[in-house]
Amino acid sequence: MLSDAAPALARGPTLVSLDECADQYVLGLVERDRVLALSDHARYADSWFRDRAQGMRRVKPRLESVLALHPDMAVRTWGGDLRLIQELQRRGIKVVNIDDVQSFAAARAQLFKVGAALDAEAGAQIAAHRFDEALADVRNIGHGRSVLYYTPTGTSAGADTLTGDMLTTLGFRLATTQKGYFSISPEALIAMKPDVFALGYYDDRYAMRRVPGRQPLVRALIEKTPHFALPDAAMACGGWFSIYALRDLSQETTP
Repeated sequence: MLSDAAPALARGPTLVSLDECADQYVLGLVERDRVLALSDHARYADSWFRDRAQGMRRVKPRLESVLALHPDMAVRTWGGDLRLIQELQRRGIKVVNIDDVQSFAAARAQLFKVGAALDAEAGAQIAAHRFDEALADVRNIGHGRSVLYYTPTGTSAGADTLTGDMLTTLGFRLATTQKGYFSISPEALIAMKPDVFALGYYDDRYAMRRVPGRQPLVRALIEKTPHFALPDAAMACGGWFSIYALRDLSQETTP
């Protein structure tokens, strides 16, 4: 059973994390005794640092729940509504907002930015060193072949997204020149001929109920084309930690 008591000997400002993506930064950078609570998603299967959350208190992003813990900071990406954020700031609680990143270079920079905001510069330095090591260990499994990212909902990704950067880091060449995240109809997909499909969220049974990705011709095309799945833990929350999942994928997969 988790204790309701706050840490007695915190080394710096105490904090609460308001969502799963913020959890990754808190679990990856901050000493455990400074963390009053993580989000209620911290133990989800697609949370990269979920094992570190074992035994730690978790709360929903509600004003009363957060205030009861008396934190110095609240950390968030998308968690908490505007009222919660405003009320926390009005009470002198620092709100640290984490930005989305579109590349591993931006993810590395965001690591230091958030580390400074959380009074966790040492943790950021260690994480950056491990990031660099993991990046160097990513194997080239693409060998210049064309790849198309595809999800059950028909979404794909361009070179200006973290997903696109993941695929080029693996040594692939993107099959399209479109930017951002965009939709591809089953008809358009069938007309394309990528060398490899990189699939996202295809193990999500709920998402697969009624979507373009279930169209029989689409499924047949994917099945007869070399394909692999990008790890959910690398996709659900993009950050420096995504490189660890990508390294593991590159060492275990030969599409």
